[in-house]
Amino acid sequence: MRHVLLERHPGLMAALCVMAASVGALAQLLPLGFQEAGQEVTPLDALALEGQRLYLREGCQQCHTRMVRDLPGDQARHASRDAASRHLMERPALWGNARQGPDLSRLPAEHDEAWQRLHLYSPRHKVADSSMPAYPWLFEHALSGEGVAERMQALQTLGVPYRDDEILAAPAQVRGKAEATALLAYLQQTDPPRHSSATAPDPTGETLATLTLTTGAAP
Repeated sequence: MRHVLLERHPGLMAALCVMAASVGALAQLLPLGFQEAGQEVTPLDALALEGQRLYLREGCQQCHTRMVRDLPGDQARHASRDAASRHLMERPALWGNARQGPDLSRLPAEHDEAWQRLHLYSPRHKVADSSMPAYPWLFEHALSGEGVAERMQALQTLGVPYRDDEILAAPAQVRGKAEATALLAYLQQTDPPRHSSATAPDPTGETLATLTLTTGAAP
């Protein structure tokens, strides 16, 4: 039996094991040298990181996914599946549990920020048969900035490349911003936006009064 020969010569067996491992490593590593560089991946900024926290707090991942799969239905709607690198810097990667609502990984390509703000405040004003609840309190509560630096430090220890100056500046960058602004900043970073959001209005004050009076939409 051939295996008996190997068992009687441990040096030969060790050499063959090293050879097999080397061939396997080359088969895995050599093709990487011929691949084109992927899209540069950057971590969430402080405001989007707060938005991620709110996304979790409000349970958005229970009804929405953030992962375009390599399935016919997903390909028909989004044209291409997600690259793994899109989730490299996000801890945790919020792929979601179900699709009671649409996938949100390409949201900026589908709706500008003004649409998203009004939909977040009054979903049925934008989508008449929407089952999504309204989130008016996100426009009423402001961020304090507490805890964001600590979260960035924790992610830094896990390998996310936050700079020390970014961590120090984070509380001031988010303090006083509406929770809705942070959540939308997170959703906007899920994919490069294709709509200008420079003039996206906050649905507060006169805008919301007009929305309620003219459409009868409840927040």
